[in-house]
Amino acid sequence: MLAKHGNPSESPRSGLIALRHRRCLTVAALGLALSGCSQINASLPVNLYLAIGVPDSRTITEESHRFFRQRVDLVVKEFQRIRPNINVQLAVYPEHALVDRIQKRNSAELGPDLILSDAYISRELFNKGLTDPIPDQALLRRNIFANLLQRVVVKKNQLASQPFLIYLQLACFDRRQIPQAPTRIRELLSISAAGKNIGLSLDSAQLFWTAGSLGALPALNRVSSGQPVKAEDREAITNWLEWLNQAAMQQRISFYPDASELTQDLKSGEISWITCSSSNIEDLRKTLGTRLGVSPLPSGETHSASPFNRLRTFSLGKNSSSRQRKASLAFLRYLAQPQTQRDLTLRTLSFLPVNRHVKVPVASSAVLRAMVASRRQSEGSTTFLQHFDLSQNLRERVTLLLTPLVYGVESAEQASEQLIDLLNEARQ
Repeated sequence: MLAKHGNPSESPRSGLIALRHRRCLTVAALGLALSGCSQINASLPVNLYLAIGVPDSRTITEESHRFFRQRVDLVVKEFQRIRPNINVQLAVYPEHALVDRIQKRNSAELGPDLILSDAYISRELFNKGLTDPIPDQALLRRNIFANLLQRVVVKKNQLASQPFLIYLQLACFDRRQIPQAPTRIRELLSISAAGKNIGLSLDSAQLFWTAGSLGALPALNRVSSGQPVKAEDREAITNWLEWLNQAAMQQRISFYPDASELTQDLKSGEISWITCSSSNIEDLRKTLGTRLGVSPLPSGETHSASPFNRLRTFSLGKNSSSRQRKASLAFLRYLAQPQTQRDLTLRTLSFLPVNRHVKVPVASSAVLRAMVASRRQSEGSTTFLQHFDLSQNLRERVTLLLTPLVYGVESAEQASEQLIDLLNEARQ
């Protein structure tokens, strides 16, 4: 007998096989459809808002805006080769106002997806609840220099931000006036005595390198770690501050409240040697050309200089959609890759990578050699940096403390006691 409405040649087993086959085709078709939707979603435009804090200035000039836009555009364009659907809108703020601006934008639910700032600013943003922690901790701990990563660690061992690059504190000089860079701090005084003008920043962060050269760094590390202050610690700190006081009395050594004036006076020929940032090199070279000399900061007879190198980091904003957060994390993972870091370093010669697996070709560039030397010099100051890098407020208070010393109003002994008290107070 024929099965009702059935195919005379189709057995029950073959019908079951056909049904399973149709189900498999349906599942496969659904998978392809979902895959297609995923591909379509991946290709849809994603707009990211990136806020950049501009350091060392309380005004945003057209030149500084262009400088930072060019640096970020360079990174973004390389990233867009693999993720062409991600667009980045850039806004530049003076760093002293960055926290307030982010707070106001977050309140209006218009906060940025990413924030590029100095490390201490990223910690402040996180502690105020304005940013989210970085999730890829394992990746970063495998790749980023440990002493740099430590500068963004916050409560519960979370990371307030992802290290991106280091701007190095260096010495810049005019080769016509100073053919050979001084390698010892006593040589710097000899150059001044020979009639060459020397420029130092009055900012405490920019003066900190002299503490290493003059042997005060171990004492400062002990103070910042909360250890009992010994007589030899007070003596070491006092000797360092006495050197600053004596240097200020030299006719041809000048202390500048504004670091931007240092670079301007070097370009104009009024000064022969200054402390500078690696971020200044491109601008200085436009004016000085081959006359520009770059070197590590001079050390002492038995102690290394302790440059205060600026760590720039990316933070995650609070107001991102899920797609914007995924795009932001993809961007951060791209930035952490060794090849990305190496390419950016060699294309700009303005900073060093934070990825410890990157081999910097120091043989090819005197500037790169100086920057790598500065990075090594700063390794000994990690303990103090961890304490001193907490806030701009602390740096400003130390600067206010050192100003009367530099101008001869207070003695090194008085300033030493005040500095120890201030550092102990800030640690609590």
